[in-house]
Amino acid sequence: MKIRLFISFFVTVFFYSCSTIKPEAPLVSKEVISAPPTVLSNLNIPVEVDLNSYFLMAEKSVPLQFEGSDNPCEGLRYYYQFLRSPFNISGNKDNINLSFEGKYKIKGSYCAKCFNQNCLLATPVFSCGFDEPLRRIQIAYTSKIKLLPDYHLSSITSLVKTEPTDPCKVGFVNFDITGKLLKEVKTQLEVLGKSVDSQVYSYNLKPYVTGFWNKLFEVQKIDEYGYLNLNPSAVSVSNLNMNGSKLSLMLGLACAPVFSVGFIPSKPTVLPNLSNAMEQKGFNVYTDLIANYNDLNILLNKQLAGKTFEIKGRNISVKNIQISGLGNSKMAIKLEFNGAKKGVVYLVGTPVFDSVKNTISIPDIKFDLKSRNVLLKMANWLLNDKLTDKIKAAAVFDINTILTQTKNSIQTQLNRNLTDNIQMYGKVNSMSLKNMITSSESLFLRVLTTGEIGAKIN
Repeated sequence: MKIRLFISFFVTVFFYSCSTIKPEAPLVSKEVISAPPTVLSNLNIPVEVDLNSYFLMAEKSVPLQFEGSDNPCEGLRYYYQFLRSPFNISGNKDNINLSFEGKYKIKGSYCAKCFNQNCLLATPVFSCGFDEPLRRIQIAYTSKIKLLPDYHLSSITSLVKTEPTDPCKVGFVNFDITGKLLKEVKTQLEVLGKSVDSQVYSYNLKPYVTGFWNKLFEVQKIDEYGYLNLNPSAVSVSNLNMNGSKLSLMLGLACAPVFSVGFIPSKPTVLPNLSNAMEQKGFNVYTDLIANYNDLNILLNKQLAGKTFEIKGRNISVKNIQISGLGNSKMAIKLEFNGAKKGVVYLVGTPVFDSVKNTISIPDIKFDLKSRNVLLKMANWLLNDKLTDKIKAAAVFDINTILTQTKNSIQTQLNRNLTDNIQMYGKVNSMSLKNMITSSESLFLRVLTTGEIGAKIN
C-alpha cells in the first residue's frame, strides 16, 4: 500500500515537473466596442491669389486713348483727345481700389446764334492742352469683392472719383469745359468698370480648390508608422483681403482625419459648394492612430525576448511575448518561456495612458485565473512578483519618440507642391495623446495635432 502511494506521488510529481505548462487562454469578451466617434476637425489654410492678370485684361478691354467731337451749328463745338494711365491697384479687406490719371486736350468754339445752318455770332476758338501740357483728371473706382458658393469671384465696381487737377475753363462764356468732357468720357469709364467686374467673375477658384481637394484624399504614408487619411467633408472661405493685386483668403476645410497602421483606401468625393466660414486659426486636428497589437508585440519582445530571469533559484528564459485584446478595455499577455519550466502562461491587465508623459502602461498586470490555477499545481514558484514586475516595467510604451517622428513626417508632407500651381506649406506645433480605447482587434489612440498650414496658388 505504501509502495503504491509512493509510486502515485512520484508519477504526479514527475508529470507536473516535466510536462509543458499550457493553461487555457482567457476568454475574449463578446462585447462589441466601437471605435471612438470621429471628431470633425478644422484646417484653416491661408491662400494667396494674384489677380493682376485679370486687371490687365480689364484694362485691355478699354483703349488707353480715345477721342470724340461734336459740331452743332448753334452752341458748343469741340474736339477732344483723352489718354489714361495704367491702373494703380490697392486694396483693403474686401475692397479693391483702382485709380489712374486721365490727360486730355480739347479745342472748339461757341456759336451763340445760328440761322439756316450758318453761325450769325461766331466767337473766337478756344483750346486747352494744345501747345501746352495736357490737362489732368484724377479718376478712381472702388470694387467690393466676395467669393460665391460656386467659387467664382464677384465684384461690384463703382466710379467714385472724377476730380480735375487743372480744369479747362472757357473764359469768354465762363464755361467749364471739363464737366462737358467728363460726360463724354463717362461712358467709356463705365465700360471700364463693367469690364473689371466681368474679368473678376471670370476668375474661378474651383479648379484649383478641386485639385487641392482631391489631393487631400490621397493617403499619406508617414514613414514606417502608418498612413494618414484626412477625409475632408466641407469647404468654407473667410477673411478676404486685398493687398495690391493680391487677394488673400482663409480656406476652411472640415476633415475627419484618421491615422492607421494599415493602408485604408480613400476615394475623393465631389467638391462641395462653399459653406459658412469656420473661424479658427491654423489647424486643430484630432487624429486617430489605429494600432494593431503586432506593433506593440515587436516593441515588447525587444525588451523581453531572450532575457533570462532567476526566480527562487530557478531560471526561466522568455521565448516570446504577445499582447492581444480581450475587450472590456482589457489586454491579455501571452508569455512563452523555457528553462526550469517551459510552456505558456497568460496575464491580464488594463492599459492606461499618461497624457503628461505620453506613455501607455499596464500597471495592474496579474496572472489570469486559469493560468494561476495551473501554476499552483505545477510551478507555484512562478507566482512571484518578480516576473509580473519585469513585464510591467517592459510594457511601458513611450510614444513621445513616435509622436516626434510622426510630427516631423507630417510636417514634411505639409511642405510640398500639390500640383504645378499649388504649393502647400505648414508646420506641426504639437502632438499629444488625449484618449485611448482598447478593443479585441485594435488599440485606438486619439491624438490632438495642432499647427499651421497654408497654400499659394499661382
